[in-house]
Amino acid sequence: MKSVDFQRNKSLIRVVNEKVTKPKKKNWDKIVYLLLLAGLLFFAVYYLTIKNLFVSAQGQVLIDAINIRLTEDARILKHYVSEGDSVKVGDTLFCYANSLKNDLENTDHGVNLKSYNSQDNWALKEIFNLKKKITLNKVEIDKNDILIKSYQEEIKNLTNQVILDALPRTRLDLVQNEILKLNTENEKLNAENLELSAFIKSVPNGSKLNYSSFKSGGENGYITNNGVTYNIYSEEFLSEPRYFKAPMEGIVTRIHKKEQEVNLKSEDVLSIHKQYPTTIKGFFYQEDLKYIKVGDLFTIQFPDGTESKGIVKRFYIATYNMPDEFQKKYEPTTRTIAVDLYPLNHEDSRKWCAFHKMGVVVSKFIFN
Repeated sequence: MKSVDFQRNKSLIRVVNEKVTKPKKKNWDKIVYLLLLAGLLFFAVYYLTIKNLFVSAQGQVLIDAINIRLTEDARILKHYVSEGDSVKVGDTLFCYANSLKNDLENTDHGVNLKSYNSQDNWALKEIFNLKKKITLNKVEIDKNDILIKSYQEEIKNLTNQVILDALPRTRLDLVQNEILKLNTENEKLNAENLELSAFIKSVPNGSKLNYSSFKSGGENGYITNNGVTYNIYSEEFLSEPRYFKAPMEGIVTRIHKKEQEVNLKSEDVLSIHKQYPTTIKGFFYQEDLKYIKVGDLFTIQFPDGTESKGIVKRFYIATYNMPDEFQKKYEPTTRTIAVDLYPLNHEDSRKWCAFHKMGVVVSKFIFN
């Protein structure tokens, strides 16, 4: 019988120790490269899509508006509306009065008052003429005082030069005589002003003509009597108060003149904008003309990120220069095709009002 030797002292199984593998490091250069490549491809596809499949242009929101002016210089007495108020046709906007000087005309015999023929108005004319004369005299006195001061500063220098025989004595005497002459003229003008002031008080019915009785007070500093308004602060005579009414329905967007301020006929008093329709004027490049027609629906992107819809209602016959805010300074002037886009409903029109004069982007799919 054979003996079996299991080789107990010798192992036939070998144990191999596994090597601990370290995790591979991320290749950041490769990741960044792939991200940049993906971004570049995305923007390339986006640009080609927008360029070839969409037509877009810069636009500007415009609201139909009027600026109210007066045909004469006037003082604004009271406003009956505030900025942001909605007004209808016929609503009273403000009260104003023309200076009575606007109703005066020069003639060969002095000042003739138009539209006022009563005895009170004759007295008003006389008071106006006398006050005007006093004002002119005061201007002349101020001018003489400036000359006197200048001559007095010159006398010291002239005196030294006469002592040194650098100038003749007659030069010094001439300046002193001028000072004496100006002082005499000022005394004469001051005396004349006193006489004129006294004569104003003696004008018949002068006190009745809103001159002393007006100084007792009055609403907002104005008192009206006999068709004449008196300003107790500036002591000026104004015409009977007049009221300007709204010529159209809209929103008061700007009040240029406050109460009590003088408004010249070349200045705006306030501005009214219509609530509907608000329009957007779009400026398209000439090569895009083949993709645009009346009735096209455009998507409008506003500066706050919101969107709306607008429809093309009108083409302008002539080309327009691109507005300065859209024109790059270093590029030549761009001639564009101008179109008007209108809102689809009143809700959109109210939304557009908030972006008056702001720039927007209008676009549409070419094949729509």
